[in-house]
Amino acid sequence: MAADIHSGDVVRLRTSSGNTFAIVRGTRLGRLVVERCDGKPQGPVVLRDVLEVYKSAGRPVAGPDTEALRPSAQLKLLP
Repeated sequence: MAADIHSGDVVRLRTSSGNTFAIVRGTRLGRLVVERCDGKPQGPVVLRDVLEVYKSAGRPVAGPDTEALRPSAQLKLLP
């Protein structure tokens, strides 16, 4: 697998009962230790059973500064 998999990444796994999503908690002896999103127990996972890796995009970057809008003479505030 070409992707770097780190702790906290979400992965889609191939299991005997179908595909499932899990969060990577670490590695042990060349296998991934994961916590399944459906709460079922899962033993260590070999890399060939990882179908997709989802990574956090991070915090959104701040956009351009906008000035505060003020009401104009054309706007009428209703009580």
